[in-house]
Amino acid sequence: MRRALTDGRPARREHSDGHPDWCARAHHCTAALPGGEHASIPEVWQIEGGRMVGTRYRDHAGHDHMELRIVLGLPDDETTAQAACRHLMAVSLMVVRRVFGLDRQEAGR
Repeated sequence: MRRALTDGRPARREHSDGHPDWCARAHHCTAALPGGEHASIPEVWQIEGGRMVGTRYRDHAGHDHMELRIVLGLPDDETTAQAACRHLMAVSLMVVRRVFGLDRQEAGR
């Protein structure tokens, strides 16, 4: 997947057609529509028990963001399944805060 999330070039560099290098164009990209966004080809990682899917976006104002989906099988027991979902959300939030420095930003307020 050459252009999935980034190709190592500067994030703001754009082709003459107005799309960033990493934009998938075609049906993935909705930038030509009102409120649309440039979108990468989703990068899919097969993991034990499921998969992770990451897609990069850029809005008309030039702000970049990423959507990360995690698809996993759940336990058959409803209580255990709900607990597993909440635990995954909590741990994911901790990792996102740490990776993006949000825990330090909140501490400085």
